[in-house]
Amino acid sequence: MFTWTDVDQCKSRMVCELNNWWTSKKEASGLPDRRAFDPAEFKALMPNLVIVEVEQEPFRVRYRLVGTRVAQFTGFDFTGRYLDELIALGSTSEWQNQYAAASANRRPIFGSITEPTTSGGMFTFEFGLFPISTGSSAVGQFIAVEDYFGTSITSAQVLPTKQSRG
Repeated sequence: MFTWTDVDQCKSRMVCELNNWWTSKKEASGLPDRRAFDPAEFKALMPNLVIVEVEQEPFRVRYRLVGTRVAQFTGFDFTGRYLDELIALGSTSEWQNQYAAASANRRPIFGSITEPTTSGGMFTFEFGLFPISTGSSAVGQFIAVEDYFGTSITSAQVLPTKQSRG
């Protein structure tokens, strides 16, 4: 997993679109509020979106909504699951570290992951993790997007790895 904080490094139109929304909706707290997010405005992105709830003490993330395309690529719908439960199933804690850093810094984190496929090839996707508030100034949720750049599920056939959530 490679990560960065400068949106100009992103190749993904989806990540840039969500970043434009995040930047335009920031309030005095430095974060947009969840109420500012209208799913109808992002209909095309919904299959690639993940909404995550944050528990601060101790820091935990729970997947509140997992888009259908994300579930297809990871191999299962992990809606309602905690990230640390998925880590216990073999995933890396790198996702936990990225969410914690974005929460502490109160700004998005962008990244790229390359995964092996069952056909012996490699498959790369980009993501953006966007912290938002939920009625207070604290980070209460994330809206995340994963862009698979038009890769089909059948051609990707992602193998489970330490970077995968599933």
